[in-house]
Amino acid sequence: MQFPATSDAHITDLSSYTRLSAPGGQLTADVDPRGARLATLVHTNSGQDALLHTAWENEDWSGAFPATDSSAEWHRRYQGGWHVLAPHVGAARVVGGIEHPYHGEAAWRPWRMTDVTESSCTLDVVLRTVPLALRREIVITDDAVLVTQHFVNLSATAVAFSWTEHPAFGDALIDENSEVSVGGKRVDVRFPRQGEGHSAFAIFDATGDGQFAIKNPRTRLEAVVEWDTELLPYATAWQEHNKSQGFPWWGTTNTIGLEPASRHYHDDPAELGPLTVEARGTLSSFVKLSYHSY
Repeated sequence: MQFPATSDAHITDLSSYTRLSAPGGQLTADVDPRGARLATLVHTNSGQDALLHTAWENEDWSGAFPATDSSAEWHRRYQGGWHVLAPHVGAARVVGGIEHPYHGEAAWRPWRMTDVTESSCTLDVVLRTVPLALRREIVITDDAVLVTQHFVNLSATAVAFSWTEHPAFGDALIDENSEVSVGGKRVDVRFPRQGEGHSAFAIFDATGDGQFAIKNPRTRLEAVVEWDTELLPYATAWQEHNKSQGFPWWGTTNTIGLEPASRHYHDDPAELGPLTVEARGTLSSFVKLSYHSY
């Protein structure tokens, strides 16, 4: 796949989202060009949004004093929703003399919205920490969002990188009786009773047909994340349920992130990660997020 490093397509106003609607009207989604983030995923019959929204989601950060640490800046600005993390995941680091911010450049950058229909859109960005151009194609159907992610190597040498999909779910899917499964098998992920706080972090091996699912018996809603485990062999579950009273959550955030990942979160290799795009080559794969009542 080839596409230009620059585009004559307009850069979307960062104060506005692009609304996608399923052909049958069962789902709607809002896409934010900042980080190519899926900002909402609403089940129209129930009116319930699957994704997390932080209390500061709509704040304007222009002119704000910059944090000197990229982790602090990420968490200060973090809006919730679904981001793509690349070419690096986790704590900031320097590789080959190049600084990589917390969770990688792609989630920090405004992307160009290069194509839009009622039920789909395409976003492009050219990274500067590695010679990769990223294209993200988002299509909404009556029960799912299908994301096809392309990584295009613009250089004459192979490029190594990490890739994690970072959907964070909110109240519609969280209850003390909610269930989480990996590959169809229930895993030991605990949700607190109302009024209790809880936080946790777990990493599971994802083999075969990658699938992460969460269902809430109170709302009768279920979200299922599916992906290719050849490229993303790990499934990370990150939880913050109103426990952390200090920065950055201040006891205000109730979420679980269910994240397909190319590497173990705590790995600290000399290179950026386990995935490689050959010279002038392309690596592409999909992630599907289904959201429905049951």
